[in-house]
Amino acid sequence: MLSCISRIIEERSNGVNWTSDMMNLEIEYISKTLELMRDAKQISNDSYLDSGSIQGGLTVISSLMEQDIPENEIDSLMQTLYSRAVNLEEKYPGLSDTLDSYRH
Repeated sequence: MLSCISRIIEERSNGVNWTSDMMNLEIEYISKTLELMRDAKQISNDSYLDSGSIQGGLTVISSLMEQDIPENEIDSLMQTLYSRAVNLEEKYPGLSDTLDSYRH
């Protein structure tokens, strides 16, 4: 989760115009991958459920993007999600790396 959020923040700060469609693709990837990880017993059910807060936050941000809220508000919300992702990674070490391992 942490690397996903970090990547989005970094790309946005480098001028990549993230759209709600792009965000929805990332949300879909996270959702499907977390299910696969849980089914393969690579993560616990608790970590799966806790990860839902990040996925839910991204869904809210995607909806707000569709409503054309100011970029600084999106950035603020992304920073909040980043903090949550840091806490999640501390609670479940390796979660982010395992999630990323499915990306290729």
